Formats: sequence, structure tokens, C-alpha cells
Amino acid sequence: MRRMLEILVVGVMVTAGGPSAAAAQLTSDVTPDPGEARFVYEDIHNFVRAHELLCSKEDTIGTLQTEYFDRATPGLLMFVEKYDLTPERLRDAIRKHADAYALLGDFPKLLESQEPAFRNAYADLQRFLPDTRFPPTYFLVGAYRGIGSGSTEGPLISVEKETAASVERDLVTTLVHEMIHLQQLAAQGEQYFAIFGPKKTLLALSIREGTADYFAVRVTGVVGEHSQERRAYVFEHEKELWEKFQMDMYGEETGDWMWSTPSDPDQPPHVGYSLGARIVQAYYEGAEDKSRAAREIMSVKDYAAFLEKSGYAEHLAER
Repeated sequence: MRRMLEILVVGVMVTAGGPSAAAAQLTSDVTPDPGEARFVYEDIHNFVRAHELLCSKEDTIGTLQTEYFDRATPGLLMFVEKYDLTPERLRDAIRKHADAYALLGDFPKLLESQEPAFRNAYADLQRFLPDTRFPPTYFLVGAYRGIGSGSTEGPLISVEKETAASVERDLVTTLVHEMIHLQQLAAQGEQYFAIFGPKKTLLALSIREGTADYFAVRVTGVVGEHSQERRAYVFEHEKELWEKFQMDMYGEETGDWMWSTPSDPDQPPHVGYSLGARIVQAYYEGAEDKSRAAREIMSVKDYAAFLEKSGYAEHLAER
């Protein structure tokens, strides 16, 4: 079995934090051809088999362990380490959300029906980033948290909170978002992980996530339902948010900006993503050579210099 690599903390709905040690590179299991990109459903099939057996087995934990966790793909192994998924937590989620888990048998066919859209979006991403390489995309079952995340093995997508409507409407943007993070990792190597350690700042995290947000929407033309509210809020309150953001951006705390419920009940979560996307947009749209700008954005390590070069603050003040 392939040696499990250290975790990579990125994604649409992720918790703050980072790998326990310096990580290796993105998996070598990649293809430059979006038409050959792999979508892995093995973990869903294993879960469905385990779920069917739960009705006839008294040992729920043992069944989940042997039929699901012990058969894990590299993607599920990453997910288990990254989000501390255990048979006990999965059992509790199944008991609490029984109807949702009972429907998962239909999900592989539903996802397979969307593969042409997924591949087309990956091809569109490659037009923006010609060096894009595609690791496998893993679909799996978690403890009802609805996680889309990147990892050194490839994108990890938990499906237990998805519906047919959300798969058809939003999932393509999530996949592109996560695949962009993996291009950042490929471009930066182990430096990618520095912002989860000694170089962690709110600004760095916001630009990192804003890059994936900006290009995912630009590539797909689809704003995910989870991000519509915060994007609209930032557009309406951008100047006042920027004033507040500047007071926090060189600190390590993500506060009201990312990965927690804001103290202001009127402010949606994760507005740091959208502010970061606005900075990236200013940089990209202000560049004459768009291909070079895209490569520079994937490779950015000095986030303060990137902000200054983007001209974002000046453009915002002029509006």
C-alpha cells in the first residue's frame, strides 16, 4: 500500500490548523490529461456494503471497521487522519441522520452521470493553468460534516450531506476549488505548508483560499450555494470590511474571518475567502500577461508583497 503522506489542510469548509510535520509532495499518481482524470467511488461502495450489513450484525463498530475503514482507499486514509474520522463517530452520525445515509447507494451512479461536467471543468481549468496536473478525486462517506478538501493524494469529497440538486448545481465548483489548491502545492512544494506554521497569517490564509475561490468561479461560472451569501456581503460592505481586516491581517488568528461563527450575527462565515478572492482578482485582472499572472498566483509565498503588487487597496479607495 502506498505510504500515507502528511495531511494538507485546505478546502471549502475546513477547520483551521495544519499538518503535524513538513509534508511530502503531491502524489505522483497524476495525469496531465483532464479526460483521463480518475474519480474514485470505491469508498462509497464499501460504505454501502457496510450499511447493508448493519441491519444483520450486532457489532456495528466492528462492521464499519472491517467493511469500510479496513478497505480504505488512499483518499479515505487521508480523510481519517485529517478529520479524525472513527467508526464510533460514523456510527453516531448514521444513527442521527439515518435517512441521509440510507440514500447513499444511488450516489455512485449520480456522480458518474456528472463526470462529463467534471472533466470539462478540469479542462477549462487547464486553459487558465496549462501546467495543471490531475490527481485522483476521491468521493467518500464521513460523519455528516459535508467536507470538500484537498490532500496530497487528491481532492477528498464527503457525500453524506449532498443531494442530487447540490451535486448537479455546486459540486463542479467545489472540485475545481480543491484542484486549484493542489496546483498551489505542486508549484510551491513544502513551502505550501509554511502558512500553517511559522508564516501563518490571516492574510496568507485568505489569499490562499481566495485564489481557489476566484479561479473556481471564473473557470466554472458557478458560485456555490455555500458562498453566495458571503460574496454578496463582501461586495456590499467591502470598504468597511477592508478597514477591519487590515488590523488583523498580519496576525495568526482567523477570528471572525474564517472557520468560525462571526460575533456579528449579520456577517456570514468565511468572508476572508471572499476578501482574498478580491485581492487575487485585482492582481490577475491588472496583469497584462494573464498566463504569467496565473503562475505567479499559484506560486506566491510573500503575501504582503503580493497584496501590494495587486493594487487592491488603491483600487478599493478609488471606488
